[in-house]
Amino acid sequence: MSARLEGNAIEEWRQHWTVVLAASAGMGMAAVISFAGGLFIAPLEKEFGWSRTEISSAHMISAVTIILFAPFVGYLVDRLGPRRLGIVAVIAVAAGLSLFSLTGPNIWSWRLLWVVMAAATVIIQPLVWTSAITGLFSAGRGLALAFVLCGSSICSIVTPPLTYWLIESYGWRLAFVGIGVCWGLVVLPLVLLFFTSAQDSARRDTPLAPLASRPSFLTSFRGDVLTWRFMQLAMAGFCIAIAVVSVSVTIVPILSSNGISRGEAAGIASLLGFSAIAGRLTIGHLLDRFPGRLIAAVVVCMPIIGSLILIELPGSATAASAAVLIFGLSMGAELDILAYLTSRYFKAESFGMMFGTIGGFVALAGAGGPVILNRVYDLTHSYVPALWGILPVCLLSATLFMLMGPYPEQAAKQD
Repeated sequence: MSARLEGNAIEEWRQHWTVVLAASAGMGMAAVISFAGGLFIAPLEKEFGWSRTEISSAHMISAVTIILFAPFVGYLVDRLGPRRLGIVAVIAVAAGLSLFSLTGPNIWSWRLLWVVMAAATVIIQPLVWTSAITGLFSAGRGLALAFVLCGSSICSIVTPPLTYWLIESYGWRLAFVGIGVCWGLVVLPLVLLFFTSAQDSARRDTPLAPLASRPSFLTSFRGDVLTWRFMQLAMAGFCIAIAVVSVSVTIVPILSSNGISRGEAAGIASLLGFSAIAGRLTIGHLLDRFPGRLIAAVVVCMPIIGSLILIELPGSATAASAAVLIFGLSMGAELDILAYLTSRYFKAESFGMMFGTIGGFVALAGAGGPVILNRVYDLTHSYVPALWGILPVCLLSATLFMLMGPYPEQAAKQD
């Protein structure tokens, strides 16, 4: 990177570091249910006799909601700015988590509460937090996105042991309330004080253009989303999310099935956050310097190594820790790469809608993957067959990334 670009990046950070801080906190709030959910499987299974498939399948409600409405939420972010949506989302997620304490013995009460949570989840997606960064950063965009997405990594460090302690100390019902209240009290003040974006500044400075003068949602969707290159990126993200997110959010049950105690498994699971932070910051630095598709192809093959470790060395806490660190590195890079490539391959004014659509695919994979993993466990009493299935999925994702080609501006220069 030239000295001029370095100077531009430093200036961007000097002006907007508080936005990065608030957006990172919002990302942490968005990930709470993912990293807490696995620890509630055993208590719910014990109290109500539900299968792991039934418990984890409720996450599909959230995933389907996101994939249906994420493009529209992204469209609103592009037009109105992310600040107002971010504030509402933090409050809604805190309330949704607390409401899970009302779960009754009928499985449909659990699923109904997930409908409420889905409404909150659809507006606290990464697109809300990352859209603010893509409008404020250019020279240092990769690293800024990495810092924002580190919020979910911090969540993965704090949430598993906190959730385990709350469940053991107060029971699973009060644990849901405690998690929602704790995260809400930390995140909401930061978002209220510091979270803003270029869109929000423009909205304050000048009246909104009449809606009729703006491209309609359907026009924007057809022109931007329904293209081969975009679908290629979305499918690559879907594949890596199937591999990385599914194992990461189910890691405590996976390790427990390998003979490691739940307490020790929860401690090992917290390593996800540390390695994800390292992965995100490293990848963010590299994305500002090297072609993102090449970095992505390497990163998405890493879960192959982690899966083989879990398969071949069950019961070993040391091996489990190594596997978790590897999955954490991949998890740390996953959304960073997708957000960065979306901002480089496609129009900036459509970032929210396009990354929101990708987020829908990722959410579908992240919710559906654990269902598949737990269904395999219910049928075979082992996660090993599912771990073997991750290998070809990773290779497919790497191939799709490699075929993306150079960034449009680079291709234009070559022509």
